[in-house]
Amino acid sequence: MIEVDNFITQKNELLSCGFACKQNVLHILLCFDDNYALSAGVDIISVIENNKRHQLHFHLFTHNLSEANRKNIAKIKSDNSSITEYVINDQFSVDQKNTEQFPIAACMRLIAPEILKDITAKLLYIDSDTLCINSFDFINEINLDDAIVAAVADEQYMQESQCSKYDIVMGTYFNSGVMLINIPLWCQENITTKTLTLLNSGEKYQYPDQDVLNIVIGEKRIILGKQYNNLLALSINGNEDSNVPENTTLIHYITKNKPWHQPYRSKLFDFYLDKSPWKNAPLPLYSRKKTSSIRAYSRLMFKQKNYLSGIKHYCIYLKTKFIN
Repeated sequence: MIEVDNFITQKNELLSCGFACKQNVLHILLCFDDNYALSAGVDIISVIENNKRHQLHFHLFTHNLSEANRKNIAKIKSDNSSITEYVINDQFSVDQKNTEQFPIAACMRLIAPEILKDITAKLLYIDSDTLCINSFDFINEINLDDAIVAAVADEQYMQESQCSKYDIVMGTYFNSGVMLINIPLWCQENITTKTLTLLNSGEKYQYPDQDVLNIVIGEKRIILGKQYNNLLALSINGNEDSNVPENTTLIHYITKNKPWHQPYRSKLFDFYLDKSPWKNAPLPLYSRKKTSSIRAYSRLMFKQKNYLSGIKHYCIYLKTKFIN
């Protein structure tokens, strides 16, 4: 058994609320490092704005979070919400092969149910690159008695590549960006230890936490409708998130094209950004880990007739492309 409490350096109560009925509190988990603090904060704002009839307790598992971002999170105001931060230290480790493409913060969701097991039986995990646009009423409608996780099936190309690889029933490989977790069954089945053992076994996984969760959970999963995790790829000035179905609960901005990057700026994301403590914060121009994002910004500059900036960032694109 892994001693998960050893991974926590500190707990910070960033927002407190005296809940009238603790049994009715919705417990929500986000895990992120400093690179995703702004988007996690905007995500929290979007959840609060669309769930004013619910009591909410946000559990934030953070790694290398700056004090400036911690203070911004603490500025979030809500009469029906609490925010608790769990500072995760470097004793929590994952084989380097499985953190090359994804930060270690992505794997912190694997330890959260063990840490929160005395607080709640049902936990909603949401990625920090999601945005809530409808209420979480669905949480109380899902019967998790025999399932460890309820989640949305990933895209078809993921089904085709991952199901045969890991002997998963076609169409049931789920996206781990939004998960409703049955904590007692998770702990009973020892999911934390099993997943971390796989990640540190020496094998490299293409989608580390997601692959091992799908492998270990087996058939004890419920596949939800796509409205609960609408997987969306943005294009330049596309604002695709303005055209999602009305019943969408969470938009999930997949790929490295994010709505806080200049070429992919989203009016919907900006609406919640303007309600957040980050509304005046400088935003990254693009994803420095994706050359096409740099090229997209360069094209945007040329389109806006900002030729010097366009040339500069096209040179950055070429340099990054050939170095990689």
